[in-house]
Amino acid sequence: MKVRVRVPATSANLGPGFDVSGLALTIYNEFIFELIEEGIDITGCPEQFCNEDNMTYQAFRMAAKRCGLEYTGVRIDCQGDVPYTRGLGSSSTCIVAGIVGAYAFMDRCEERKEILNLATMIEGHPDNVAPAIYGGMTVSVMEEEEVVTLSIPIKHDYRFVALIPPFTLSTEKSRSILPTEISRKDAIKNVSHLALLVASLINGFDEGLKTGFKDHLHQPYRGHLIENYFDIMAELKNDNDVLGAYLSGAGPTIMAVIRAEDKMGVVRIKERLGTLIEGWEVRKLELDMRGYTADYE
Repeated sequence: MKVRVRVPATSANLGPGFDVSGLALTIYNEFIFELIEEGIDITGCPEQFCNEDNMTYQAFRMAAKRCGLEYTGVRIDCQGDVPYTRGLGSSSTCIVAGIVGAYAFMDRCEERKEILNLATMIEGHPDNVAPAIYGGMTVSVMEEEEVVTLSIPIKHDYRFVALIPPFTLSTEKSRSILPTEISRKDAIKNVSHLALLVASLINGFDEGLKTGFKDHLHQPYRGHLIENYFDIMAELKNDNDVLGAYLSGAGPTIMAVIRAEDKMGVVRIKERLGTLIEGWEVRKLELDMRGYTADYE
C-alpha cells in the first residue's frame, strides 16, 4: 500500500501576525510513502537531502513513534511546485506530509489537532503548519505544548499575487537580523494592525487592508536583505487597486493582494514594477480551503 499526501504552500505572518497568522495557497508539494522491508529510499529531491536528515523523513519518524506505527523501512518520493526557501512554506509541506504519511498508515490521517501539535513542535511555530493542515487563513496561539488555531472566515474573494525572486533567503538568516526587543509603541501598532486586518477580512472592509498589513516587528529589518524591497513596496502602496502587500513568511517572496474581479491585476503589477522585479516569477494564486489531503493507492 502507498499513501499519497498533497500539502499546499503557505504564506505566513501576513505583515503584523509574526509567527501567528498564515494562509494556504493553490500550489502544492506531493509526497508518496511506501513501507518497505528495510532502509530509507528517498527520491525526487536534491541528492543532498536523500538521506536520514531529510525533513520529511524526520517528521515521518517522529510521527511513527507518536502514533504507534512500526516499520523497518520506508520509501518517500517527493514532487512539487512550491519554491524552496522563498517564504512559501516549503519546509512546512515536508513536515506536515511526513506526519500525515505516518498517521495514514494507522488510519489516523484526519486527526488534525494532534498533527498540528506535533508539526508545531517540529517547526517551532504554527503560522505555516496550521494553514497547511486546515486550509484557508488561520490564526494560532501557543499555550505550552498545545496550539489553539482558528480559521478566519474571509468575506470577499481575493487573489494573491506572489512576486518570487530568483534568489533564496534562509529562515535562519532572516531571523538572525531581528531585534530581541521592540518599543511599546511598535508593539501596540502591530497588535492594532493585526486586529484591523482580521476584522477587515471578516467584514469585507477592503479599505482597512493596506493599513492592516503594516508591520513593525520584522519587515523593516528583513527588507534590507531583499533587493529593491522598499521600492517595490512603495510602488504597490501607490497602486490603488492593490489592496495590500506584505513579505511572505521570512521572505524573499513579496505578496500583493487584489480583488478576484481584477483580471488585469497581474499585468498591471508587472508593468508598474518593471525592472524592479526583472528575473522574478509572478504568480496569481487563490486560497486553498482544504489543507492537506491523503489518499491510498
